[in-house]
Amino acid sequence: MITPSAKRSIIIELHKQGYSNSKIARLLKTLRQVVSRQIKRFKKVGSTSDRPRSGRPKTFNVTRAKKLIRMRTKRNFKRLIQKMAQNLDISHTTARSIVRKDLKLKPHKF
Repeated sequence: MITPSAKRSIIIELHKQGYSNSKIARLLKTLRQVVSRQIKRFKKVGSTSDRPRSGRPKTFNVTRAKKLIRMRTKRNFKRLIQKMAQNLDISHTTARSIVRKDLKLKPHKF
């Protein structure tokens, strides 16, 4: 699989060589709109590098928290999410979303 930045570079190189947008799209097996958008962006910005992301950066390591929560739930699946979040020094809503969305676990009432 090609990374987005590599795909962007390939699109620009093929465009510089004189290939049409539809030909580039066929070669890379992507949509013609994607190709034209990347070429338009290159002409406007002048580079293929990623733009800085908007929004506030994460304040803690999510992958570390996922790993710790996974280990703790394997050890004791009856453990309360609020207590686990308190021990990890993260909010209980963050811990709950990690458990539900990332670990795909569902609450069970005993």
